[in-house]
Amino acid sequence: MSTAAIPVHVALVDRTETIAPAELAEVAGALNEQVQADLAPAWKIAATVGAYPRAPHGTWRIELHETIEVEGAAGFHADKRGQPFAMVALSDGDWTVTASHELLEMLIDPFGSRLHTAAALSGWKGDSPRVKYLMEAGDPCEEIHYEVGGVPMSDFVLPSFYRSAPRGSLAGYSHTGSVTEPLQILDGGYISFLDPTTEAIWQRFVVNGKVVDKELEPPQGRLLNLREFCDEQARAYRASLS
Repeated sequence: MSTAAIPVHVALVDRTETIAPAELAEVAGALNEQVQADLAPAWKIAATVGAYPRAPHGTWRIELHETIEVEGAAGFHADKRGQPFAMVALSDGDWTVTASHELLEMLIDPFGSRLHTAAALSGWKGDSPRVKYLMEAGDPCEEIHYEVGGVPMSDFVLPSFYRSAPRGSLAGYSHTGSVTEPLQILDGGYISFLDPTTEAIWQRFVVNGKVVDKELEPPQGRLLNLREFCDEQARAYRASLS
């Protein structure tokens, strides 16, 4: 499920009350322009973004905090009682890029379960010729940024990224063109997928040019949706590298 048929309004809220209203409005305007001019034509998304001291009733929200209680994360998106939301840490990295990343993924896959079937990744050791990819559009190219109105924003893959092979004369597979072929993971990025034969969940990371495929242990204890589980596992793997 996406927001293609469900127009939504997203509230950008500074819970720290440390960002000047003019700056918050500028960032919200850049996020809104990114959604309207860049995301909407490619993904058929219907959404707008505005800055607020508190999120109005019925809006989705991006909350800015000094830190967030998710170890190893600069931001995350989830949902509570069917209401998507995101949280972003001001103290961890470039917060406007993180807010953009979480916004784009929240709009494309609000409930962490959107999958697309395509050819298995080249070099993967599994037996299934086709697998189911979790459509987290910022993850494969998350180290790539670009500016909207002078504000740094996150790159994101296009729907054509999830093709099994190149088709026609497509200019690129991410908004900036940094991804040049389907299912390509750039350095610093990753992708999550399900093996339909074994029902195992896998992730592929590219770290300093090296490809690493990891089969994940089944989730234990508390119930997580697929996105939350994959994000948690990705953070744990990256923490093990430091």
